[in-house]
Amino acid sequence: MDTNKGGYIVINIYDSANQLEKDLRSTQEYKDLKAAYDVVKADESAYQQFKEFQKAQIDFQNKQVQGNIQESDLNDIKELGEQVEKVEVIMNLMNKERALAQLIDEINQIMFKPVSELYQG
Repeated sequence: MDTNKGGYIVINIYDSANQLEKDLRSTQEYKDLKAAYDVVKADESAYQQFKEFQKAQIDFQNKQVQGNIQESDLNDIKELGEQVEKVEVIMNLMNKERALAQLIDEINQIMFKPVSELYQG
């Protein structure tokens, strides 16, 4: 809601963010991701494999941040990735996730446009 305080218009940016969250849930990219996730969850073996891969990715990223990656870590994550690539429902989920991530990246670029313009000027 916009209000006038001391000559300034105050915009509650959180209202806009909450609306964006609702709008995001209405996009085809989100709906496709949710449907793909439901398919993976319905397949117990694929779901377990997916969760294991997610956990391995998080562990790998944490080690990467700490600068603590061993060659065995690289081999392990690569091997898990190769196993996951063989499971069609997981690959479909990951493709849908990439599509949503691309949409979110485009939204981020729009949101940060004022900052980008500020530093370019």
